[in-house]
Amino acid sequence: MLKLYAGIVLLGILGCAVSAAPYLVIYPQGLALVEETRTFDIASQGAITIDRLPDGFILNSLTIGGLTVLSVTPSFPSPTGLNGWDGMNVEVISSAGTFHGRVIRFEGDGLFLATGNGTVFIRDFSAIRAPYPYLKSAEVRYLSEATGSEDVLLRYLTRGISWEASYRAELGDGSLDLTGTAILTNDTGISFLGAEIGLIAGEINAPKAADFEVRAMAAAAPEAAVSQASEYHRYSLPRPVDLAPGTTLIPLLSATLPYERIYRFRGRAVETVIRFENTSAPLPAGEVSVYEEEGRLLIGSSSIGHTPIGEEVELTVGAAFDLTGERVQISHLRLGEELNRDSYRITIRSAKDELVEVEVLESLYGTWTITESSLPYEAVDSRTVRFDLPVPAGGEAEVTYTVEWSYQ
Repeated sequence: MLKLYAGIVLLGILGCAVSAAPYLVIYPQGLALVEETRTFDIASQGAITIDRLPDGFILNSLTIGGLTVLSVTPSFPSPTGLNGWDGMNVEVISSAGTFHGRVIRFEGDGLFLATGNGTVFIRDFSAIRAPYPYLKSAEVRYLSEATGSEDVLLRYLTRGISWEASYRAELGDGSLDLTGTAILTNDTGISFLGAEIGLIAGEINAPKAADFEVRAMAAAAPEAAVSQASEYHRYSLPRPVDLAPGTTLIPLLSATLPYERIYRFRGRAVETVIRFENTSAPLPAGEVSVYEEEGRLLIGSSSIGHTPIGEEVELTVGAAFDLTGERVQISHLRLGEELNRDSYRITIRSAKDELVEVEVLESLYGTWTITESSLPYEAVDSRTVRFDLPVPAGGEAEVTYTVEWSYQ
C-alpha cells in the first residue's frame, strides 16, 4: 500500500481552454508581459480558476477583461487519488537522488517514471513535486453581465522569459556584413504556441514583486471608501471578503487624471518622467507600474509615498533610449581661501524625429551665485537649479554656466 508523504507539493489541473494565440512583450531583464484569451463557463456571479500559470507569474500584474473582479486568491488544486498523477510531469525526491519525468503508474511502494534516460522504477521516495516545472493557479471571484461560454482576455507579467542580442560581423573591402540574432530564453515551464512576440531593447525599471504580492486590480469593480482616521486615511472595502490564508487582491480605487511626459538630465542618463497632480483621493504609498498601448506595453515602474489630494506626483520610469547627455567641467579657479569659480557645459544629443525639451538639473554647493549662463535658469531649491533646454530633432544642444561658490 503506497503511503502519502509529507512535503508533497501539488498544483494545477487544466480548468480552461486557451482559445487564441498568446501575445508576449519580452524584456531583457527576464520579464515578459503575456496576453492570452481563455474560454470559461461564466455565470452571473461565481468563481473561475486560472491555472497553468508560470512559476514566475506576478499576481499583482494580472488584469482580466469583461468581468467585474471581486478578489483574486492563489489556489492549489491537486489530483484526486493516485490515478490523478498518471501522465503528470513531476520531480521525485528519493534516497537514490532526484528524478524528473512523467508518471507512468504507481506499483507497490514505488512508481514507474519515464525520464530522459529511459523508464526507471523509484522505490521509497520521500516527496513528489508536481507539476514540474512548478506552475501556479489563481481563483478569481467575479460578477458578470454576460453568461455562458465566454472568451476572457488575460494580461499578466511573468519572470523567467528573457532575450539577448547576438551579432555577427564579416569584414570585407572597406565594409562589413553585420548580422544580429535574438536569443530568447523561456524558463517558465510553459509553451506559448503560435505566440506573437515583441522584443524590447533598452532599460526599464522593472517592477519588484514577491510571490503573490498584493495589488488592487480589475475594471469596473466597486471602490473602497476613503475617510479620515486621526492623522491618517481609512480605506473601507465595499463588501465582505473571504480572506483565506495567503493573499487576496481587492480593488481599491480608480481615477482619471491628466499627465505630462518630461525628460530630465541630472548628469547621467536622460530620464523619462511621468508627472501628474493627484486630484482624486489620498493615495497610499506603493509601487506604480506604467503601461502604454492599452496595457500591452510596460514602460517602467516607480514608487510613490503617501500622497494627499493636491500634491504633484512624479514617476521616473526609465532612461530615454534616443536621448543622451554629457556633463563636462570646463574650468576651476580658486579665487580665495573659501571662494571658487567653476564653469560647466551640458550637452544633450537626440535621435528623435521631433523637437523635445529636456530639464537639466544642476546641484550646487555651499553659498553660490551663477555669474554667467547661456540660458535662463530657475532655482528649484537652495541647492538645485533648472535649465529648460530645447533639443532639435536628430541634433544636439548645450547649456553653459559659471558659478562662484564657497562653503560659508
